[in-house]
Amino acid sequence: MQNTSDCIIYSTYQKEDRVATVVKHRISNSWGVHMKIGNKPGLLEFYPTHSEVWAEECAENFVEGIKQL
Repeated sequence: MQNTSDCIIYSTYQKEDRVATVVKHRISNSWGVHMKIGNKPGLLEFYPTHSEVWAEECAENFVEGIKQL
């Protein structure tokens, strides 16, 4: 994920070509996950009513193939 001034990167999960980066938005304090497969453009998904643990679990589910784009 490209580092942006809007988000703070907390952790990254990777398995084969699937990468999920857990982020927190600096203004709204919402947790989110940037999900990407290989060199394809990724998707940044925010979870404004959920916790860091929720975002971490979403990231792990994505790299394990449970969550799809």
